[in-house]
Amino acid sequence: MKKLIIAIGIIATAAISAQAQGSVVLGNSNGTRVSTNGVVGGAATGLVGANTAQTFYYALFATTTLTGSTATAAVGTNGVYAFSSGGSWQNAGQLATNGAAGRLFATTPNTDGSVSASGVGGGSAGFFTVIGWSGNIGSTVSSLQAYLLNPTFNAWVGQSVVSGSLVAGTLGSTPAVGLWGATTPNIQGFTLGLVAGSVAPVPEPGTMALAALGGASLLLFRRKK
Repeated sequence: MKKLIIAIGIIATAAISAQAQGSVVLGNSNGTRVSTNGVVGGAATGLVGANTAQTFYYALFATTTLTGSTATAAVGTNGVYAFSSGGSWQNAGQLATNGAAGRLFATTPNTDGSVSASGVGGGSAGFFTVIGWSGNIGSTVSSLQAYLLNPTFNAWVGQSVVSGSLVAGTLGSTPAVGLWGATTPNIQGFTLGLVAGSVAPVPEPGTMALAALGGASLLLFRRKK
């Protein structure tokens, strides 16, 4: 009897958990493709993944309230992203990678092709944004955060606009809401911008000469002793 009760409890908990996460369509279409640029701050020059050897990753963030600094995390300008805006953004726990040029698809989709987004319940309204980055940074949001703190090599990072209010679906009951579209409240295509990595400064010729002279003097002093 106890085993039956425990089993029923586990099933009920799983059902509640599934309903607590609203379902959304993370993959985009040809009309909302993602681009990259070739110059820091420059205009888009090509589509993400046009070179099939390149890997890119994307993370979904969600919130039920857009207020204050939460609303300012629009396109990652001035280093402000959903995870650094200080607002109520929550990592929705879903990653995507690049498919065809400019396209992305969820790495762990539901059976209907949607994803379950933490932070917005099924049948509830929420706001969504997608952050993308080049694979040389790593495959996780934490690796992206670490890179942005100390960008020592060139990479591409970008964030979509924040969607308008969208009502998430419920897996197995209500169809998932599509995140992407040509106009608001949906997310449009966006650009991953080049981040120029910092390198150690090269000493000026005069400084190098002084260092060499100092080293030679030290050797001469040691020989005299």
